Amino acid sequence: MTFLPPGLRPLRASDLPEVMRLEPVLFGAGQWSRAVYQDELALPDRCYVAAVEGSRLVGYAGLAHGIDASVMTIGVDPAFRRRGHAARMLAELIARARAAGSESVFLEVRAADGGAQALYASFGFEALGIRRGYYQPEGADALVMRLRLRPDPSPGPVGAEAVEEAKTMGSADTMRRAVLVTAEELAELVSESDHARRPVLLDVRWSLAEPDGRRFYLAGHVPGAQYVDLDHDLAAPASREEGRHPLPDLETLQAAARRWGIDDGDPVVVYDDTGGTSAARAWWLLRWAGIADVRILDGGLRAWSESGGILEDGDVQVVPGTITLSAGHMPVADAEETAAVPSHGVLLDARATERYTGEVEPVDPRAGHIPGAVSAPTAENLDPGQRFRPSEDLRRRFTAVGAGDAEDVVVYCGSGVTAAHEVAALAAVGVPARLYPGSWSQWSADEARPVATGQA
Repeated sequence: MTFLPPGLRPLRASDLPEVMRLEPVLFGAGQWSRAVYQDELALPDRCYVAAVEGSRLVGYAGLAHGIDASVMTIGVDPAFRRRGHAARMLAELIARARAAGSESVFLEVRAADGGAQALYASFGFEALGIRRGYYQPEGADALVMRLRLRPDPSPGPVGAEAVEEAKTMGSADTMRRAVLVTAEELAELVSESDHARRPVLLDVRWSLAEPDGRRFYLAGHVPGAQYVDLDHDLAAPASREEGRHPLPDLETLQAAARRWGIDDGDPVVVYDDTGGTSAARAWWLLRWAGIADVRILDGGLRAWSESGGILEDGDVQVVPGTITLSAGHMPVADAEETAAVPSHGVLLDARATERYTGEVEPVDPRAGHIPGAVSAPTAENLDPGQRFRPSEDLRRRFTAVGAGDAEDVVVYCGSGVTAAHEVAALAAVGVPARLYPGSWSQWSADEARPVATGQA
């Protein structure tokens, strides 16, 4: 039986009426016919997957695999974009190509579609050049991109079992690597001779106990990193109406990103010294603002030092960047939407258990949790070394709380900071989730909103 991550299933002949409805919406006058798709689904060297929300097909993608594999089509219903469907489908196609022994994956993307190009670049695709598009509507210009696949040299099972394992591990590995970077991988990236491949490094040290991490940054940081002030750069001023860490306005965030030296297309790596629990806020917010390639240093500063990475002290001066940000590239939920989630999906409370039950509340106006929420503390995403737990462990954890294949997953915490870590952990195993930015600090400040206590 073929393994597929949550939110994906094989594309079936019974899906073709819906595919035919979406084809002209997604691909204009150059769409394929139903007969073409029927032929494609029957070919042994083809792999087609569907992205689904509940029982609804919301996207589809296809691969022709051989020594050189080609992404034949990939598209998501406009009403369901910015929920990670395209990334999950692409990850699966890459895994299938690797399992089939392909050495490269090629695709073409409309030359004017910068958003899709950024997505593909985040997976490691490199641009080869512009040509008259074969798969594009009315032969529009397309950018051809290629991903070189590195075969796994490690020994393992043979035959069909090996293929199935490669599909499972390849897909999981690709999803995880789109969110996280190891210290060893980061060391390779920062030594890249190609400046375009070197990431902008952001030091996001912060905690409730010590919100100003600048003095720690000045004492020692990953070489070249810029300091990010979470309270001022990654949040608007606190208020009773919006919570302790409201989303910043786009102009403020863009000014900060330019100050850090980020240009359009730059990859970004964020880190802290608390397992990514504050760096994830930068990860989420920069992706929300349209930067496709943002990853969290797994294990943070501790992992960097343990891998032999050196630290530098003092401030780092960089040339200001020219990045242009745009809002809305990560899904959010407001208080009203969050209240409705338990009726059709899963609402996760990422705070410590004792805050969820209402036993303690050290910061916010009232103790307890949003009715219908399930306790899923962010701290349980991490192992004792402050690294993200293995993907299989995370998948089991989220399945146990009902989020493995839920139609809608929303996460909140105290003020929208550590909940971003939970969104990242979910994304690393292929589960899309919305963030409730106001979180408990906003909810509990409104006396009209109900509060539950104890275990659910």
